[in-house]
Amino acid sequence: MNYRFFSLLVCFVSIFAGAFAAPWDALRGPAQAISVIEPVIVWLMLIVSFVLFVIALLAVRKKFSTTLLWVGIAFGLFFIKSLLVVLDLYVSSGDFFNYSIQALFDLLIVGSLFVALFRK
Repeated sequence: MNYRFFSLLVCFVSIFAGAFAAPWDALRGPAQAISVIEPVIVWLMLIVSFVLFVIALLAVRKKFSTTLLWVGIAFGLFFIKSLLVVLDLYVSSGDFFNYSIQALFDLLIVGSLFVALFRK
């Protein structure tokens, strides 16, 4: 009886594991295609983030407000993150700026935008 329960459990887990893994398999092809143009995307993100940071700095200098300051901090963090991604692409082997550090930067960016929106 224990053997039947164990074999049913293994079948149940394998069926559901295959069902949950299937949607991710569809993303493998586009992810590999995008990895070919990764340097172009990384440099484009660096340029866009730098332009947004400069615009935010000019806006803060023109008319100072704490809301614009927090938005400028968010764009500054976005620029620093993009710069670290470029450095990681060319200097490191891809292990320096891992997913955890990128998630921390994303959290700080969203947090500063949250403060900018909801601070009175």
